Amino acid sequence: MSRMKLIRSRPDDKGELPLIPLRELVVFPHNVIPFFVGRPGSLKALNAATTSDREIFLAFQKSASDDPTPEDIHPIGTIARVVQVLKLPDGNMRVLVEGRHRAQLKKIRQKKDVTWGTYKLIPEVDGSELSALIQTVKDDFQAYAKLRKKKLPKEAVANVVKSDGLDKLVGHVCASLEIETDRKIKFLLDTDARHRLEELSVMLQMENEFQGLRNDISGRVKKRMERSQKEYFLNEQLKEIHKELGGEEADPTGAQELERKLHEMDIVDEVRQKALTEVKRLARLQPMSPESGVLRTYLEWIIDLPWGKRTKDRHDIAEAARILNADHFGLDKPKERILDFIAVRQLKTRVKSPILCFVGPPGTGKTSLGRSVARALDRKFVRISLGGVRDEAEIRGHRKTYVGALPGKIIQALKRAGSVNPVFLLDEVDKMSNDFRGDPSSALLEVLDPEQNDSFTDHYLEVPFDLSEVMFITTANSLEAIPHALRDRMEVIRIPGYTMTEKKSIARQFLIPKQIGENGLDGADVHFKNESLDLLIRGYTLESGVRNMERSISQVMRKVTRKLLHDEQTRPGRWIINSSALHRNQEHSAVFIEPERDMPELEGFHLDVSPTMVREYLGKERLEDDLGTMGRPGLAPGLYYDGGGGGVLPVEARIFDGEGKLLLTGQLGDVMKESAQIALSYLRANKDHFGLKSDFDRKKDIHIHVPQGAIPVDGPSAGIALTAALLSAALLIPLKSGIAMTGEVTLTDRVLPIGGVKEKSLAARRRGFDTIVMPESNRRDVEELPAEVKDEVSFLFHDSLGEALAELFPDGTFPKTPKK
Repeated sequence: MSRMKLIRSRPDDKGELPLIPLRELVVFPHNVIPFFVGRPGSLKALNAATTSDREIFLAFQKSASDDPTPEDIHPIGTIARVVQVLKLPDGNMRVLVEGRHRAQLKKIRQKKDVTWGTYKLIPEVDGSELSALIQTVKDDFQAYAKLRKKKLPKEAVANVVKSDGLDKLVGHVCASLEIETDRKIKFLLDTDARHRLEELSVMLQMENEFQGLRNDISGRVKKRMERSQKEYFLNEQLKEIHKELGGEEADPTGAQELERKLHEMDIVDEVRQKALTEVKRLARLQPMSPESGVLRTYLEWIIDLPWGKRTKDRHDIAEAARILNADHFGLDKPKERILDFIAVRQLKTRVKSPILCFVGPPGTGKTSLGRSVARALDRKFVRISLGGVRDEAEIRGHRKTYVGALPGKIIQALKRAGSVNPVFLLDEVDKMSNDFRGDPSSALLEVLDPEQNDSFTDHYLEVPFDLSEVMFITTANSLEAIPHALRDRMEVIRIPGYTMTEKKSIARQFLIPKQIGENGLDGADVHFKNESLDLLIRGYTLESGVRNMERSISQVMRKVTRKLLHDEQTRPGRWIINSSALHRNQEHSAVFIEPERDMPELEGFHLDVSPTMVREYLGKERLEDDLGTMGRPGLAPGLYYDGGGGGVLPVEARIFDGEGKLLLTGQLGDVMKESAQIALSYLRANKDHFGLKSDFDRKKDIHIHVPQGAIPVDGPSAGIALTAALLSAALLIPLKSGIAMTGEVTLTDRVLPIGGVKEKSLAARRRGFDTIVMPESNRRDVEELPAEVKDEVSFLFHDSLGEALAELFPDGTFPKTPKK
């Protein structure tokens, strides 16, 4: 390489000038640049320069310190001429300088509070032997100017093209480039001319590539834009940028935060590995893509579930019993089962939670009992209503690939509970149905199986979740609607209807105090007489539960509140009345009224609710026909039990001339129709024993009707009533009064057991029957009835239909046992 020729920029290549350190700014030779001066030392140096030959040494800081030391200053700076100085109102100076030469800073010293820098000029290199490289830089710069969206001034491009010196070329190019200060300063500090030009050319080409790529991205985005919406445009640009960068420059999807949370959680390895795999997929996706949102929602569900979080169970059996008794009257069997579970948990920590099924009529406290069980165990309580559910996905969830997919009700409830051992109440489990979307009762088989639910897999999560610590309680009005496989997995606890004594106790201990508070009578003493409660229960609430009784009590309380306010607000003067001075209607004691108040003070108010008031407030009693005293041939009072409790089912039969048809009316089910056929066939086979004419059914139509036809009835337990009604119609002899009956019959004179003994017995008692004919096999069920029911109702047990019929007819009508 031939020796380069050096050109001296000025004769005196050494000297000393006032020094100003600059931050985040680089001034190259031949650049005219404004900047602000505000630091005291810099202001003094500027004044020193303007009072002499207006030349100043511009040094460049390595850091942003307000008081830089010599070590904070780069070794090469720029000698500049101060072109203009403008003093600003805040005391700072706006300075316009022109870069002249590069110089090496030799020494920094203080002289009369002014910082001075001793320098040595850096000679400019003759670029004649670097002409090819210089031309390359100029060409690259012209390409850069064309690719930039924000066009450069023509003067800037012309200055670069016409640059005849190497320092002038580098200065003009760097002044026009939008790059960081740290990258610019390298071209000021570099003393190797060839290396400076090569690096400058490389940087220009990189900028050109970047500008070309950005322009290409903008072009592709614009083609997909709709009406040039600004927000959409920015999001699409961001998407394309991350696509080109590979998504490794930032964490726009939040994958790193999700990964950190997963590592901190106490979860099994299988779940963690599955989740981390999805996190890696998420990190590779664009944040605005639909799949990114699906994966993020999925991972948030996994993180939000209570993996390993559990509440501490109550171990005090006495306290648990107190809570259960405070919330509900009676219900001994479910209470004992819960207390047994608490006792076992004290001796063995890992016990599979029981899966209970409370079966009983509406209004008997099944749902509220589940909440009470959670209180007794000191666990979280979650209720899931299954009434009307017909889609399997409601239990197991949807696959996460579906739009709007979510986990099933079980996982959603666990998230709400925040623990792995809550009390789950699956309400109305017998009200589920199925269609083309699947059978939700089949999906519950895994949930309610203690041998399987420790690895329950929701379709959405696709990982197992342990449900073995959850106490599942289901409620139902009838077991018949529950599939056998599901029923087999549950421990059935029947909650039958309440007796009169139990209803009165519930009313006094729970319902009346509750309705006093809900109807604004706090502080008042409202007392129902025994006769009033008897009338309210018998005359207005013929039910197994207490829901209608509570409504009736609430209606009475509302009427009391209204009458109280009406009487007190319309009284002239509204003076204060002493409670011992006035008794209105001999039932109300006086109410303390302050003249300036609109509402009465109820302290001291006492009211005895009499039967007369019950009738006045509730209207006429809603009693059904008294079937026990209707001695008509062909009428037999049977008993039924369904999801709403028990009741009396009158069965009517008539025989008249016709064509030998058997007519059945009254919305009878198939089983009940078959029972009618069995009853007729039995009487035909034993007509001699019962004293029937040989042609009692020839050329005769037999019509069996069950009144209250708006209510569908079915089941085999009306067999005795159907047979008795037919026989009574054939003999034209009425049955004994006061006797109700229930039992399934066969063609071979057998009486088979039935269900719902307590509900049927209570229904017969409510309707005034004092005797019930029942199958012998149900004797053990009668023994478990409350003492008050057994004291008021007599039971006649038979395993022979002939003997049972003999009990129903007047003595001597026919022999007890049919001839074989």
